[in-house]
Amino acid sequence: MFNSTQPNQARIAIFCLLISFAALANVANLSARAVQTKSNYAQKIEPLLLEKCVACHNHTTRKGDLNLETYEALMAGGKRGAAIVPGKSKESLLVKMIEGTVKPRMPLGDELSSDEIRLLKTWIDAGAQGTDKATAKPDTSPIASIASLPTIKPAKDVTAAVSAVAFHPAGSLIALGRYQLVELRDAKTAKTIAPISGFVNQVRALAFSADGRLLAAAGGNPAQFGELKIWDVAQRREIHTIRGHRDNIFSVAFSSNGKLLATCSYDKLIKLWDVATGTELKTLKDHTDAVFAVAFSPDGKLLASASADRTVKIWDVATGVRLYTFSDALDAINTIAFHPSGKLLAGAGADRIIRIWRIWEIGATEGRQVKSLIAHEDAINVIAYSSDGKMLATAGADKSLKLWDAEKLEELHSAERQSDWIFSLSFSPDGKRLAVGRYDGSIGFYDPATGKSLPVK
Repeated sequence: MFNSTQPNQARIAIFCLLISFAALANVANLSARAVQTKSNYAQKIEPLLLEKCVACHNHTTRKGDLNLETYEALMAGGKRGAAIVPGKSKESLLVKMIEGTVKPRMPLGDELSSDEIRLLKTWIDAGAQGTDKATAKPDTSPIASIASLPTIKPAKDVTAAVSAVAFHPAGSLIALGRYQLVELRDAKTAKTIAPISGFVNQVRALAFSADGRLLAAAGGNPAQFGELKIWDVAQRREIHTIRGHRDNIFSVAFSSNGKLLATCSYDKLIKLWDVATGTELKTLKDHTDAVFAVAFSPDGKLLASASADRTVKIWDVATGVRLYTFSDALDAINTIAFHPSGKLLAGAGADRIIRIWRIWEIGATEGRQVKSLIAHEDAINVIAYSSDGKMLATAGADKSLKLWDAEKLEELHSAERQSDWIFSLSFSPDGKRLAVGRYDGSIGFYDPATGKSLPVK
């Protein structure tokens, strides 16, 4: 029997088939557009940014804290927030600035053409996709060739250098800074209690707050950014991660009340941070070369900084004003330490000389050097006062560790020759132990009274 519904069913089937083909074509079209947008970044957007913008917005200059050298850096934004809002060119700060609706119009002196602006807006409105590895052009540069070489594993285990050491104020813990890692160890047995990971590179500086509640760890990527992390010690919980310098951070220090942190970097800058919020409070600018060390005075009113420019500078913490400069050194100053009284500052560096300066109160326009002594056969890497201020410890590139009468600046003990450079040292709060961290990844403990090595219990 003839079924009158068959023609309608056939029409419906054909219609559904056409819809399916259309949907597939639409998916294919969307996929092709996605691939095209991704390849557009590598082929058109990146070359445009490199030609017109990167001179001022690179990892070194970073005008407005914005780096346009890579897709990741572009999407990270700068001081004024996100540069790109994917899918919304009209809301993107980068577009507003190149069009001139937000001043100053960029790039300065070399404005983009209407076609170049249209290209950027089209890319953003399409989702601002980055380079798709599957469609990206192969990198034939010498660096890429080196990166593609097979991984060669070391014949024996390699221990990461210990570049920072700090005793907990209670004396029960000691923190070690290594590559991408902080180790919290029992101060008596040296056994690891808890590893703290998540760092991008070598941890170069450590400091506990005076109450022992917080631990600050700093480092970063060379020529890219400084990294500062603040941890709750008891809970092993990260409170803040901050990226605020343009290069490695070499030193970190808590103020005595625990409310401020000071950091310094190869970027020649010193920064003061609010510990509670992680926000930057001040940037101190006056050094003309890398700043290697910072130290708060015991009362927290002054900050001292030491630099490769051969100077030590004294700052008023409240105002950020530089009070005066010590220019006695003949070469880079690597390390400084305040005497517990706050009236003296010890420093040393590449000229092998320990120097002691008299520190005057707020409002003074100068201090003065009161003692100096050639102390090592090579550069002095680190210096520290004991908690009672009666002893000084120094370690140098000559692989020596020395203990000094702080008042007379006379050598008391010279420890055994070290297996490698000592990068960091720390007196225990009771002054009975001195911990050292070495470049070869080893640590050691010494009796300051005798200069002899102490066994690990």
